[in-house]
Amino acid sequence: MALDNYTVQEAMRHVEGFLGNDMMNTVETISMDTLVRAQEDEELKECIKSLDLTVVSDKEILKAAEAETSPQRIQETVDNLFQREFLKRAARNNRTVYLLGDDSLQLDALQGFLRENYSRVKVVGSYALADCLGDYDKVINEINIAEPDVLVSVVSTPEQEYFLKANKEKLNVKIWYGLGKDYTSKKGVSEVAGFAKKLIQKGMMHSMLARYNKKDGPA
Repeated sequence: MALDNYTVQEAMRHVEGFLGNDMMNTVETISMDTLVRAQEDEELKECIKSLDLTVVSDKEILKAAEAETSPQRIQETVDNLFQREFLKRAARNNRTVYLLGDDSLQLDALQGFLRENYSRVKVVGSYALADCLGDYDKVINEINIAEPDVLVSVVSTPEQEYFLKANKEKLNVKIWYGLGKDYTSKKGVSEVAGFAKKLIQKGMMHSMLARYNKKDGPA
């Protein structure tokens, strides 16, 4: 499994390209907790490997990998700068957004977060997977009827990745953005560092970051 380490500027160039495609592209925030889970869940690992763009959310991942990472990249990660730039640009360019969550409380929290921080984001619908009772045809239909540019998911891992894998070909969306459920908070440094240490001890971290150090930017 490999992750990307693009600067925010480089990553956003990829996003602009995705918006011009005739297919849905997938973007997800990857935390240390997700990496730990993926080492014990082969299906989750395959889902992450198939993403078009991964965004590291914990600076401890960069440090643990001993990658040639600039202070700028560290700060971008600490500040959640990709998330901020993605949502600000979606609002500025009048991109429509559909919200997907585990339940109604989670969606209410996400809508409140967007109103407070990105009030110009145009939300055209939302759906809680808890209302599907295991049958996702209804939510797929609701999303496609709304025809959003971006589907923002805060569904918990690994259910988020399982849903994407099972339904990717059915969604009429330009970009899937797996924001993750921890979009408003950061884990404590000691906790995240503990995850990093666990992966290093298992000899996994360096191979995960095989696509790091993009010195020349995206093609």
